[in-house]
Parts: sequence; C-alpha cells; structure tokens
Amino acid sequence: MSNKEINLINDLIARLDLKPFDLQSWKTNAVMILGRIFGENSRKTELIRSIQPDFSSWSLRDATGRISQIDECRKMAREVLEASIAELEAFGLPEKTNPETNPAMLALEEYVTVKQSRDIAQVIKSDIPTQDKTAKITEILKNLDQVDLLGIVAKSLIG
Repeated sequence: MSNKEINLINDLIARLDLKPFDLQSWKTNAVMILGRIFGENSRKTELIRSIQPDFSSWSLRDATGRISQIDECRKMAREVLEASIAELEAFGLPEKTNPETNPAMLALEEYVTVKQSRDIAQVIKSDIPTQDKTAKITEILKNLDQVDLLGIVAKSLIG
C-alpha cells in the first residue's frame, strides 16, 4: 500500500481545518502533492485547481444561513482528497508511464517538431479519456504528410 502518499493527503485534509485558512496557498500545496502522486494533469489536480469561492450575488443571496463559501470550498476539497485516499487504498499507486521511452514516441521524434513531441507527451500523460487523447493527438499530427506518417508507423513497429 502507499502509506506515505496517504499520510501526505491526510495532512492536507488536516490543514483544511487550520485557522487562519488560506485557500490559494492550500490549493498550491495540494496540487503539488496530488500532481506528484497522480500526475500533473490528473482529474484530481484539475478538481483542486477549480475550487473557488462563488461570490456572485445569486450565490450570496442563496447562502444566507447556510455554510460559508470557504466552507463549501473546504467540503469540496475534503471530498476530492478522501476519494484520492480511497483510490490509493483500493488500487495502490497509479503506474507511471514514461512517453519518452515509448517506441512510438521515439519514432515520432524524427518526424515532428519538439513542440509537437512535447504536446503529444503531455496528452499521453494526461488523465483524459482515451477517445479524447486520440482526437488531440490526431489534431497535432494532421499536418504531416503520408510518407512521414508511414515512416512513424514503420519505426514504431520495429521498435
């Protein structure tokens, strides 16, 4: 099991109740820790990044007598962190794949620009569904000519 990671996440949960509470610095710390555990582009880090108090007039009008906006943010953060702990306990640490050692990535590097290679590696590392990954990679590669695409396929098959 991944006790170190679970302890780090439990520490983040404990810091949610500290007074005074600074949401932005807490989020920065949480994104760094969750990014290290699950990956910078994981759904968990995106959820933490998106936590913001809603100070719109409708929200403030509807919130009278209920919990404060910061408490809503804390609740959301706690839910994300508890789900992260449950995932680690059930499945262990996520396997980290290194796109740079992938034979297809090595073949791609001969035919695409450095920026395209980085963009593709970032898409591969992301926590988005496979169908979306395919669409994004296709968009990046759409301007390559057929000879280059055949070269990429041939090199990736050879390894």
